[in-house]
Amino acid sequence: MFIGRQDELRELRTALTESGVCVLTGPAGIGKSALAAACAPPGTWTVSLAGSSADPDEMAATLAAALRARMGNPLVTDVVQDFAERVAREPEPTVLIVDDIPALTEESVERLIVRAAGRRLRTVLITTRVPGIPAPVLELGPMAGAEAAELLGDDDPDLLALLGGHPLALRLAGLALRKHGPADLADRLADVPSPLTVLLRDRFDGLGEPASRVLRFSALSSPAALPPGVLRLLLGRAVAEAVDELHRELLATPVDGALQVHSVVRDAARQHLPPVDWTALARRLADAVIDHPWSDPAESFLVNRHADRLAGRPDLPLAIVDRLHRRVITLREPVLTAPHHRELAEHHFDDPAVLVGAAELMREAGALDEARDHADRAVPLATDPELRGRARLLLAEVLDELGDTGRAEHLWTLLRTGPPSPDVEVRFLRSRRLRGRYDEARTGLAAFIDEHEIRYSMLDLVQSAQLELARTEIEDGAQPDARRRAARVIAAHAGPDRQDHPAVTDAIRVLVDARLTPPLTDPREDRPVWEDTERELRRLRDHWAGTHGPRHSVTLALTVALGEALTALGRPGDTLSRVRDDVRDRFGPEHPARFRAEMVLGFAAARGHRNTDAADHFEGAFHGFRAALGDTHPNTLRAELALGVALKLTGRRGGARHMLHVVRHAPGSVGIGTDLFLQSAFGSGLSVFPSWLWRRLTPQPRD
Repeated sequence: MFIGRQDELRELRTALTESGVCVLTGPAGIGKSALAAACAPPGTWTVSLAGSSADPDEMAATLAAALRARMGNPLVTDVVQDFAERVAREPEPTVLIVDDIPALTEESVERLIVRAAGRRLRTVLITTRVPGIPAPVLELGPMAGAEAAELLGDDDPDLLALLGGHPLALRLAGLALRKHGPADLADRLADVPSPLTVLLRDRFDGLGEPASRVLRFSALSSPAALPPGVLRLLLGRAVAEAVDELHRELLATPVDGALQVHSVVRDAARQHLPPVDWTALARRLADAVIDHPWSDPAESFLVNRHADRLAGRPDLPLAIVDRLHRRVITLREPVLTAPHHRELAEHHFDDPAVLVGAAELMREAGALDEARDHADRAVPLATDPELRGRARLLLAEVLDELGDTGRAEHLWTLLRTGPPSPDVEVRFLRSRRLRGRYDEARTGLAAFIDEHEIRYSMLDLVQSAQLELARTEIEDGAQPDARRRAARVIAAHAGPDRQDHPAVTDAIRVLVDARLTPPLTDPREDRPVWEDTERELRRLRDHWAGTHGPRHSVTLALTVALGEALTALGRPGDTLSRVRDDVRDRFGPEHPARFRAEMVLGFAAARGHRNTDAADHFEGAFHGFRAALGDTHPNTLRAELALGVALKLTGRRGGARHMLHVVRHAPGSVGIGTDLFLQSAFGSGLSVFPSWLWRRLTPQPRD
């Protein structure tokens, strides 16, 4: 039962409601986790970063791995985005508690808050150190007199003064009062530097051997909770007795079947339990970690946290350490597994399978030089043709990404010699795009799709080729073709078992890419294209809203694209206005869909003669495009031109300056037909502009 802290509970709830995030801080054992749990409604997500370093990348990766495990190990590329979609589907706000954070900085706060979930996710960050961060902070101190007495179960003033309002010390002292009177206990604690340490030692002295062994196992491994499967392997039938005793003695807490030993207890156990052979104990724990079954994702995540810590012990045999490294690399987070791949590659420098695995991971983690070195070593060592081909393919792609196209070209020639491989062909054509050989890439990808699209077994590879062709079309200036192609990929995954396929995420990224923003020009030349696009986007939007909900990021991205298509047809309407709050909530200020939506909302507001609102929307679009694409990108200039017109019509300063900037920097494509849209939006008010400016802003008919 949670006792006291009513003022703190109110402060925490207020911070979560107003800001969506609150940092709980204070010394170990002060009750941070208990307070967060008392505030949390049913359905709260709690993850622990115990064992992580203070590096923001590692903390973010640990959070992602913990969420993946809690969600049942879904086969998705971006598990944090998948978590955000689950939050968006909930009818009520969701709370995420991130516990055991080693330290917080401004960067790590941003990495641990799931912005994609919007304000429907309230986040509690729990740590002992906060040097100064841009988030509400609630620092827990000692408990007040009446609350401390209630937790202790006694109001003896001398004893309460000695315990200093520390919740764990108060609860332990309450147990001690079952054997000692208040005055005797106060005398015993009077002249010691740490009453909490004395109280813990008293609990240690009365523990049975199985419970003592659990504390030792916890003290030599990761601070993460001990999984039940590992405890069963270590203790056999005595596990239930040990867990019950540690819980009863307030030394550990069962959490979702695992056993979490408090950090204060772990530190005290190292110092005050009778000495043992720690190496032998570490060997037993390592054997249990390696032998643990893989059935439960949440339990396996904890097992891997312990394997990660044990793999760094210098007193374990190399064979055991090797198996621990192999256990950890089953995680899907490159930041967490990269050190273990490096160790395996160093110890097994002549094993091509290990080297290829390390190269693939390093490429995913962005360490391209390391990926190249590992793959380079693997190619001559691989005797198996399949493994050699895999190493060559990986090396060719990494060399392309590093700009070493000469070596890569030789490898592509080798790879394409012999029996044809559809996978190699798609990746080869991707290399053509990366080199700017768009005609070759487009021709090859189109031929590949025509040849294989009727074969169901090739569905995933064909959709991958479709997306690669869409990217080629973007870079080659054929944005409408790319937009329709990305929409077709999304439609191809409309079945109930394929809607969360990674290809859908890739297709949405193509669809919302800022370069895909349609040039808002005279639609008469392309009107049939945009009418077809509008119908297809509306169908897809309605389908996704029905299957995944109206707040799903795919639904909202399709709504933004639909709004653009309607704007290109001269009727922006209120398609986006109805979901404006959801778009702003789900897509942060730096997301391309956010400022593309602002552009469409600006045209809709201008069409309704709400010029002040239009100016605000165009200003948001302009600043977003400028930050993402630069001052002179066509999309930035289109938004700036619309902003300048809106500012001029509302009598606000800066309109002329913005328009003159467009005049000086705009290519001809920016002005084509822009007058049609601006005049249809702003009406006769455009007559306030000198004719010479409109002649500069819009192209004149050619003879």
